[in-house]
Amino acid sequence: MTETATIEREDLAEKASEFLLGVLERMGISADIDIKDDKDKTTLEIQTKDTELVIGRRGVVMDALQHLVNKVIYRDRPSGERDREKTKPLVVDAGGFRDKQIERLRGIAQRMGEKALQTKQIVELQPMTPHDRRIVHMAIAEMPGLSSRSEGEGEDRHLLIVPNPE
Repeated sequence: MTETATIEREDLAEKASEFLLGVLERMGISADIDIKDDKDKTTLEIQTKDTELVIGRRGVVMDALQHLVNKVIYRDRPSGERDREKTKPLVVDAGGFRDKQIERLRGIAQRMGEKALQTKQIVELQPMTPHDRRIVHMAIAEMPGLSSRSEGEGEDRHLLIVPNPE
């Protein structure tokens, strides 16, 4: 990454942090934000005593905050500037929720994958977000003898774990 691109990323992360702090303040939540810039994403880690309020049920509040931050920060970008380096996602996290969620989903994939292999039956999971489905799909792809696919529409879209025929 060029020095200019690095400075621009830092500016975007700072703008995102300021915007997020403003939204949290309007929600009545006092917080600090740590910025962690990785190769593939920039994480805005919210530090607050009100972690449960920031996360919300099943992470819906945090997902909404993340959606808002990305929309506001990237809305004025000319379409020609949308290369990966300049528009890597801004991830909002609190209390390590994102990493815990990935581990929880990988555990579900492992248990339900084993069930599908033992019963030789398709196992249907509950509806989940596209992001969560992707994590489960990737975990199932690592398990020999199994495949997965998504079915349904919108809020009812769910994942099927399919044992491969012998």
